[in-house]
Amino acid sequence: MKQVKRMGCLAAGAALLLGLSGCKETFDFLPYSRELENMALMRTMGVDAGEGESISVTVSSGEQSKGSGEGNSSAVVLQEEAETISGACLSMQGRGVSYVFYGHVGQLLLGEELARAGVDTSLDYVLRDIEMRLQTNVYLVRGARAGEAIQAAAETGSATRRLEAMENDAGLLSHSMSRSVEDALQDLEETGCTFLPSLRLEGEERTMAADGYGLIQYGQLVDWVDGDGAKGVNLLMGEVDADVLELDLPELGKVALRIVGAKSRVEPVVQDGRVTGLTVTCRVDANLAEGAGEVNLAREEIRRQLEEALEQCSRSRLEQALEYCRTWDADFFQLENRAGRSAPWQKEMLKKEWEPSMPIEVRVEGTLRRGYDVGNEFTMRGNTNEDR
Repeated sequence: MKQVKRMGCLAAGAALLLGLSGCKETFDFLPYSRELENMALMRTMGVDAGEGESISVTVSSGEQSKGSGEGNSSAVVLQEEAETISGACLSMQGRGVSYVFYGHVGQLLLGEELARAGVDTSLDYVLRDIEMRLQTNVYLVRGARAGEAIQAAAETGSATRRLEAMENDAGLLSHSMSRSVEDALQDLEETGCTFLPSLRLEGEERTMAADGYGLIQYGQLVDWVDGDGAKGVNLLMGEVDADVLELDLPELGKVALRIVGAKSRVEPVVQDGRVTGLTVTCRVDANLAEGAGEVNLAREEIRRQLEEALEQCSRSRLEQALEYCRTWDADFFQLENRAGRSAPWQKEMLKKEWEPSMPIEVRVEGTLRRGYDVGNEFTMRGNTNEDR
């Protein structure tokens, strides 16, 4: 009897292996299965407002390898318009010989017109679709359509390659950072507002470039943050790995400080048992990148003068970013939640009493971590040739 059971198990295993051996291109028990060579892997998706109440969807693959050292072929770009994103994506099936697969989409672009009308539908599609991923990074296209950005990028490579380069270099951009669909959905669920990185199209080739942030309130784009305000957002979120601060000081002349890191903390201010505001403390670290011979960091008064200039500039940037919260009476940067994490015993009080219009005190601690003093010898702060 045991031998009969063993033979039955072996027969079932052999049948399963035969079914998975590639003899058939699809399998009844895996309805979405496809051979890889029969799939078009989309990497970037753009959503725009269409005619009337319809929605236009543009998708792009990455550059396709030809093999045998022949280089890469152009990206595949498809575009459809329908009443819903799902309908437009389904309409793209059958446009070619390959099954259009959206599971590899890593970037979602939203045109400005659609974003001002509302981003909820686009984010909800990513949340519900079986192939899309919540880790998909989302961008707003300022002053243009997402489809236009994708089409322009395909002429010189692909939107995927350009966006991935921007994401990899995010640490070198002091006015931009990546944000995922999951980040946006969580913010909107908790406070009804969020911020998303924005792109602009530059030059005749319409090249995508980082351009600060778009502010979302109640699901709609309401304002743009750029320049020092965008740099203030990065300081507020502690996302600054590289920035150059150019100073022209009366006694020292032109000096360049390279900001190499920032950390921020948000804490509640409680008086007489009530929340009266918040305190934002930001620590900014910098190196001396350029300076005339008079910039001798061994002299405490010179080092302190540079640190005060660093603090003043950083404070101005932070206050510009926070001003958007007061203007729109919205917690775009999740200040309440961050203050609650700093003081969890006051979390419920914050939820009941704190308002974005309340006072926010900004404190900045600037520190020059490293620099070389020019003189008869090269010396580094805290070290001399005798120490080496």
